Amino acid sequence: MLRPRTTHPNSNSNSNNSNNSNNGTMEPDTPMSHYPSRIHTNPNVGNTPSSSIGIGGGGTSPGGSPPSLEPGYFGDATSSTLVANGNGVEGEGVKIATGSELGGVSAQRRMSAGTLASSSEKKQPLTGGGGLQSRRGKLGLNLNLGGLMGRGSRGKGSRLGMSQRGWAAITGVIGFILLIKLLFSSSSSTPHHHTTETANLIPRDYLNNSIANPAPFEFCPVFGPGDAVAARRGQLELLKSRLHTGTGARVQRVLQKAMSGAPITMSVLGGSVSACTGAGDDPVHEKCYPHKFFDWWNSVFPHPANELTNGATRKTDSAYYAYCNSHHLPDKTDLVILEFDAADPNDPEWLQHFELLVRSVLVRPEMPGVIILGHFSPQVQAQNGFAGPELLHNVVAQFYDVPHVSAKGVLYEQYLQTPDQARSAFYSDPNHANSNGHDLIADVLISYIMSQICAGWSAINGHAFDVPNLGTEGDSTATGPSLLGGVGLRKGMPGQSPGDGSSAGSSLSDRYLGLRVPLMRLNDRPHDVEHFREIEPFCVAASDLINPLPPSLFYGSGWHTYHPPKGAIHEDRHYWYAEQPTARLRIPLKLGAGDVGIYFLQSPPDKPLGSVKCWVDDNVGGSKELAGTAEVEDVIATLVMIDRGVSRGSHFVECMLQGEAGGTSPPFKILGM
Repeated sequence: MLRPRTTHPNSNSNSNNSNNSNNGTMEPDTPMSHYPSRIHTNPNVGNTPSSSIGIGGGGTSPGGSPPSLEPGYFGDATSSTLVANGNGVEGEGVKIATGSELGGVSAQRRMSAGTLASSSEKKQPLTGGGGLQSRRGKLGLNLNLGGLMGRGSRGKGSRLGMSQRGWAAITGVIGFILLIKLLFSSSSSTPHHHTTETANLIPRDYLNNSIANPAPFEFCPVFGPGDAVAARRGQLELLKSRLHTGTGARVQRVLQKAMSGAPITMSVLGGSVSACTGAGDDPVHEKCYPHKFFDWWNSVFPHPANELTNGATRKTDSAYYAYCNSHHLPDKTDLVILEFDAADPNDPEWLQHFELLVRSVLVRPEMPGVIILGHFSPQVQAQNGFAGPELLHNVVAQFYDVPHVSAKGVLYEQYLQTPDQARSAFYSDPNHANSNGHDLIADVLISYIMSQICAGWSAINGHAFDVPNLGTEGDSTATGPSLLGGVGLRKGMPGQSPGDGSSAGSSLSDRYLGLRVPLMRLNDRPHDVEHFREIEPFCVAASDLINPLPPSLFYGSGWHTYHPPKGAIHEDRHYWYAEQPTARLRIPLKLGAGDVGIYFLQSPPDKPLGSVKCWVDDNVGGSKELAGTAEVEDVIATLVMIDRGVSRGSHFVECMLQGEAGGTSPPFKILGM
């Protein structure tokens, strides 16, 4: 509480006395040392005179002599002077003397009050521009920093320059911050920063795993110092030759069998290139790529029982082998190499033929590995550019998870930049490779096999897991069901589903999921999958000299069999032919998926051939006419489907030569059905 206390300044002016008689200064009941000092940075607040605090000397006010104050009332504490009139406080100001002003007459602190405004003058209201202190007055907020810092009293309750209220405020703020941090950190499940004990961080040398247990093959790792093929052909070129690698599951099974010391039987199917045309003209000639690859294989996996069979035929594409591949393969084989990139036409219809060939090999009981090998032909490139038949074959390779490698990746750019040099170095004619060309084809195949050997060895030893580790378990079941094989391995046993055992190779596919053949065809739709039937390729061919058709089928039919003599150049194919119109030939067949086709020869118009009508069973109304003369440049073999969706089982196909009865007709030549 403030009560008025009037003090009369010592002044010689009567006017001052008269003015001061009506005004007095407000002094508190409690000594000012009890209140902390309030310091304002702006000494002039509003329009009122300011007070000053002087230390040591006698300060004077602008209006006259300083008033006389009782020293004992204020003690030694620093205080502010309140200048008041009858209505309240007009203003407040503080001035702190510097160190040079401390050497005055007395160490006692004195207060000098300014001249009070005359009561006759109009009082000026307080304005809002008086600084922080005026705003505090308006808001009713008295921020006492001195109380927090303990400046007013350094006695009881003050520690380290802070009062109890100051420490309590700081403690509250810190506690609030910790609480907020705890709440937000617990709500976040993933911290932004995680510190791991450095003692548990042990360096690992991932690049030297092979040093502890090196592979026993000098070419591992591939493209390394011991890879002679990469040194000859180049790393980038060999990588581009691998059009599709897939999982390599079946190839790994063959390689792991060879690593165990077992013999391997490999077979080759293809056209003129695989038949070594232009490189010895003998399917097993030493200048041809099958012989070169087999020699390299024996250097890595030597075994006296290793075997190579070459069933390639000149001027033959995949349409023939799609149905008749069993005539050119042994009863059991481990690895089949298919070379048709330069033999097949760039025709979407041949996509189905090549798919049937690949699938018919994959579903064999022994489940052999299959590799699609491509030869780059300048003649095929002139006809199709970059998009040749190998693109269609690559679609089949991806669908059936079969690796596809081709010499095209090594030769294509070189051929376009220097065609004459490439032709003289690698080709005997525009379509066939010479000895150097077969060296290149063999290197492309060998490089791929080497990469699979190194990857397989790492998988066996636990150094890598990028290829399946299938081992050789179950090879004994490849020839057929075992004595205790179980009901599910035998077809037609009671208690099993009707489709069990109907798919070739089902006994092994149950044990090796990675070797399964998709239960669908390339062009199947969802409604086709429900009625899917596995293929069972069956072929009756004129070239089958082991199991030829009985002569009784030809007696009195007007059809005959032709077998070319050894070394024949022009007529080098086996076929059945007829020259009398209305001559009929009936051939028995056994169907699986129900597709029936005729494989025959077509000639250009200057070498005309006859035409026939063929049908299945007694479906004469659904017969299809086949023309032996077509717009082709040379004699070719072609396949035409005459019926589809025929029921499974035994059927027969009948063909009749067209023409007037009793007349003559150009011959029609059938290679097989």
